[in-house]
Amino acid sequence: MAIGEKYAPLGNWLKEHGGDSVKLTFDELNQIIPIPNHAYKNRPSWANLSNPASFCSSWISAGYVVDSISLEEQWVVFRKGEVQGHTHHSKPPYRVVDQKKLAEAIHAGYECYDSMKDDPHHRYLSWEYCHEAFRLNRRPQIDATIDYLCLHLAWYLASWGMLRNSFLMQKDYKIHADVVRLIYQPEWDDLWDLSPEKLSQEYYADRIMKLSESITEAYVASGAGIPTDTLLTKILLGTVGCVPAYDRYFKKALADTGAAPQAFSAKSIRTLGNLYLDHEDEFEKLRKHCGSRIEYPAAKILDMCFFEYGFQRDASSQEDSN
Repeated sequence: MAIGEKYAPLGNWLKEHGGDSVKLTFDELNQIIPIPNHAYKNRPSWANLSNPASFCSSWISAGYVVDSISLEEQWVVFRKGEVQGHTHHSKPPYRVVDQKKLAEAIHAGYECYDSMKDDPHHRYLSWEYCHEAFRLNRRPQIDATIDYLCLHLAWYLASWGMLRNSFLMQKDYKIHADVVRLIYQPEWDDLWDLSPEKLSQEYYADRIMKLSESITEAYVASGAGIPTDTLLTKILLGTVGCVPAYDRYFKKALADTGAAPQAFSAKSIRTLGNLYLDHEDEFEKLRKHCGSRIEYPAAKILDMCFFEYGFQRDASSQEDSN
């Protein structure tokens, strides 16, 4: 039996039962065709390629493409469409990433983390203390806990330079209270410490943007002011741990390496999630290196790599100009 024939029943099923879009769990899909072992671990197995002898021929032949895939939650969404080159439809438009510079950025992540070894009070530790406080105090019920979390958030933001040119300079730490309460609403439970798999998905990227808009509205309603994208993303990184901080060094690194769009957006978030998945071994090795005190989410690993790389490049360019 040819390889393509083995998976042909899926094409027949899609023609008969599929609409414009259909979502199947891996268990449901296994009732139609046997999912090859490699497809459970490798995203490229789900690529939309015009190969009549491959796994993908089962949906391509029926006029469908893979729109999104979650190896972590084990589901796939097929939608009607035509193959366009060799692009995987769950990804944003292809970007040319400078692999040498990306390797340098990952190395910079190690340097960023290791810089804390000789200073037990290093300012970078503020993120660890803040994120762990928020993680361990889910569902705060009393004002004293809210107060405690506001203090953690305020000091973390201060130590990361967010009092400069910010409305926070004119406010006390309690200005964060409504935002802390907002972050802990059950609506946002699925955003905590997002995996790279989820960062790459449109659904979660859009929800991150929605949460950032809600945080902006909360600060405005409190009489504080409109937070910048840098402040918003530093808050999200220090609390929920769902997105890197889009400060000037981070964005400089994205531009220099070609890793993702510079602007804080759903497209940029998804591109970074896919970048992590495409280089999962290297990023996960760094994440394990950083696990001696608390577990670092994927967003923090990305943040360290590109922040430190951007910082080093900026410092180097200033030295060259002197």
